[in-house]
Amino acid sequence: MKSVKTGLEIRLESAGELLIAKALDLDPRGKNLVAQAQTFDLASGEIYSTLPASKASNSRYYTYDLSNQVGDIRYIYEVKAERFAQRHAELFSEVKDFCRARGMRFLVLTREGIGEQLLKNIELLHQFQRQANAHLSGLAQVVDALLVKEGHVSEVLKGLEPLNHYLIAGLLNGVLKADLSKVSLLSMDLCVEPAHGELAALQVVTYE
Repeated sequence: MKSVKTGLEIRLESAGELLIAKALDLDPRGKNLVAQAQTFDLASGEIYSTLPASKASNSRYYTYDLSNQVGDIRYIYEVKAERFAQRHAELFSEVKDFCRARGMRFLVLTREGIGEQLLKNIELLHQFQRQANAHLSGLAQVVDALLVKEGHVSEVLKGLEPLNHYLIAGLLNGVLKADLSKVSLLSMDLCVEPAHGELAALQVVTYE
């Protein structure tokens, strides 16, 4: 996956990680998203960017899935299915304490917790942001000039083609908003309202 913020390639190990990485990458609060950059030794407290040649007998290694900077705090993420997260709750509680003791925060993110519909919409938005960002900003200005921005998207954006490009431009640039957890952007059967510069719809993770 190529980050829309840094332009750098982020290598993910699973489809689940990829979907959630796109959500984190699109979230305006985060910066410097990376994958599996470090390993924690939960026994010694060491943090390794490169593992030592030999592993101590009492070492307990944990390699996180993703890391991101949100404000002044570094967040560590584990991306797993809900059932796996429940089975390993004790380990993740230990990782949470390890991170907090070092000024970081730890979150377990699941597809079930975020929701499939929201992730599908985020995936589409991420694709447009990555491939046509400069083009979309111009379309967003056209949408911003509309007198009425509330109602069914087919009425609000009437006469603007392609309709989905103008909709996505409005959503990504804080001109329009919609409940992305309940509607399908692919269907284009949804209502929108003015966002007034707000990008809360792209903030899919709850932080402390």
